Amino acid sequence: MKDLKDGIRALVRLDFQGRVHKTYRGSGIEDRYHQEVAVLKILEERDCPYVPRLLEEHPEEFRIVTTSCGAPVPQLTQKKADSLFQALERDFGVIHDDPEPRNVTYSTQLGRFCLIDFELATIIPQTSGSLDHGQKEGEIWKVRWHARTKKGGHSEGNDDFYSILGIAPGHTHIREKTGESLLDPEHTLLAISDGMGGQNAGELASRLILSWMRRSSSLIYEALAKHPEDTSALERAMHRAHLGLNEVALEDEKIRGMGATLTIAYITPAYLTMAHIGDSRLYLHRDGETRQLSTDHSIAFQEWKAGKMTEYAYRNHPRRAALYDSLGGGHEHINPQFLSLPLQHGDRLLLCSDGLVDGLSEQAIHQELCSLPPRGEIADSLLARAVANDGGDDTTLIFAEISHL
Repeated sequence: MKDLKDGIRALVRLDFQGRVHKTYRGSGIEDRYHQEVAVLKILEERDCPYVPRLLEEHPEEFRIVTTSCGAPVPQLTQKKADSLFQALERDFGVIHDDPEPRNVTYSTQLGRFCLIDFELATIIPQTSGSLDHGQKEGEIWKVRWHARTKKGGHSEGNDDFYSILGIAPGHTHIREKTGESLLDPEHTLLAISDGMGGQNAGELASRLILSWMRRSSSLIYEALAKHPEDTSALERAMHRAHLGLNEVALEDEKIRGMGATLTIAYITPAYLTMAHIGDSRLYLHRDGETRQLSTDHSIAFQEWKAGKMTEYAYRNHPRRAALYDSLGGGHEHINPQFLSLPLQHGDRLLLCSDGLVDGLSEQAIHQELCSLPPRGEIADSLLARAVANDGGDDTTLIFAEISHL
């Protein structure tokens, strides 16, 4: 056999028949093995043509045998890689949690790019036989929310800004920080933006971004009311906001280079559509499990999720907050993350800025989202614990719960 990779996390070899043998190593070996097996089976069921096919399973050895997807592509750009991983998520319902160019290959046999290494990946459930994109006949869906924000101890002003919008045909209105709404015909948009740029530039950036998104709300509604998996309207709105922020920054030297994160949860009956860029976050709590739907656009985050460092090391990494993608910032291109998935009765959502993450570990966030007191108390507890543990940065969150009547 020919060795393709001999690393800390895996030994990958190619046999004389052209089949790939992957033997797992390192921490979390059993979970990573079973996750990749599950993901490859799902992708085969969903007829994805550009991923390895699982040929053999050897759980006693933590080894799988798959078809080959060609060779690595050393000159592949991050932008091209992002487009491939977004297509995988959009078309086949799998989120690759390590969406880096190193996990892209090119197969001369297939004549196309392929994606590999699914030990870090999330399967999005797919539903069938339902009405209106997952909404069953006669069901009435409702969302309840609680928003909280607090200026950081090291901040002159609050660079975080949140928005809760009720969007219906012909009008959009701003909701209070606590409330509830039926989801037909009205949709609900929850959004958090964390501005960057120093002095007053960060606060201006986050407010401008959410103002521009509100102006685009009618077009977003029209698109997602018909096809909640179609993120093109959200994508266009984000790109317009990005260009607008750069144009405003060019007019005043004091705010040159200002930027902002943006995380949006757009909720329709039985469906969630996410748009995201930066390191604000969206979590989904379902059936006793909590997972982060958004991906932080930082190298440190990618290395943590790839198993190259512990959560403790990640949280203390000196460049944890250094983003390679955000709105504005003077750069030309952005590559936001988009995701659509069916909702379930009892789903809980948490949008938050990085100030909350500074003060709460993943386990602590999970514990709070599992708790049973009134929803407003959960939001208060999340904020209070985060500020007590850190509190240096601005801290903002929106806690929401989905139900049907």
